[in-house]
Amino acid sequence: MFETIYLMDPNNNALISPYTVKGKRIGAAESFSVRLASVVVAEDLDGFLGGKNDVFVMTRSALGKRPRVERVHFYGEEIETGKPIRNLFANLVFVEEDYNPLERLWIELNVIEIDSDSGERKAAINAFQSMASTAGAVFPAIVPYSFAASAAIGLVERLVSALEKDDEVVKLPISLHGSAAMIGEMPLQVGTYIAFARPVNPAGLKLSQSGLLQGSAAKGLSYVVFNVAGEKQISHTEITSQRIATLLTQLRDGNPQVAKSAIEFLGDTLTAYGNFGKLNRYLELKEKKAADLTPPEKGVMDAIKKIPELKSFLPKNT
Repeated sequence: MFETIYLMDPNNNALISPYTVKGKRIGAAESFSVRLASVVVAEDLDGFLGGKNDVFVMTRSALGKRPRVERVHFYGEEIETGKPIRNLFANLVFVEEDYNPLERLWIELNVIEIDSDSGERKAAINAFQSMASTAGAVFPAIVPYSFAASAAIGLVERLVSALEKDDEVVKLPISLHGSAAMIGEMPLQVGTYIAFARPVNPAGLKLSQSGLLQGSAAKGLSYVVFNVAGEKQISHTEITSQRIATLLTQLRDGNPQVAKSAIEFLGDTLTAYGNFGKLNRYLELKEKKAADLTPPEKGVMDAIKKIPELKSFLPKNT
């Protein structure tokens, strides 16, 4: 049976069923990330990319009931068919620091052809490069707040609009499930995945270390390669930027109930941020000799000790 999604067998690099468990399953409370490795757009898309075009590569992803957040990974002009796309602005698709295996991870790859004038294109590329270097990813939901006077905003709006209208869009939806995965549900596991634009026969295909398919049958195939990896330590920048984008997506697409949950989410985030600062302040004062502490400093320490959320993080001899 031909499939659109395959898993690379780590033993021989062949393409196998993604329902087969070959890697470590992502378990409860574990951290993981999903990152793009390479994208190849060939001539099997019914005339799409028949010549050279301005191409967007963008993903949408969501865990559980969270809103679907968009990320731009690539925007280039005059892309030739069959040419591998690797020079991504950012490769991060999704990151999670405390996984609940009862929640499904949903990912959608989108390849879109959008024509733009040179000024708009230059503004967009500059904006995307700047955001990728500071936020670890490019989030369309954040662009209007970061580049208010930029022509990139109009281009991003057209991109999101293209997703809604399905105008010349290649969609590759993927759902990955936790430890409770049932028959017919792809398990979320560490490994390398290959997603095709259409069902293909995997016989004779292997994935090279370069992230490109090898074999005579690879010619004319469009596909994306992405990796799921367990993470010992999650980047603070990546997780914070994703939370901000999630919040702004809720506000952009939401209703009163969503807006309410977004405000609550923001309140919780700011409270946690404030408590983190207070914890650092306490530890800073703790380094001083007790005799050197001023009365106001002692008052600050006493107040911090009374914060319930911080009690388990404070030194035991306080």
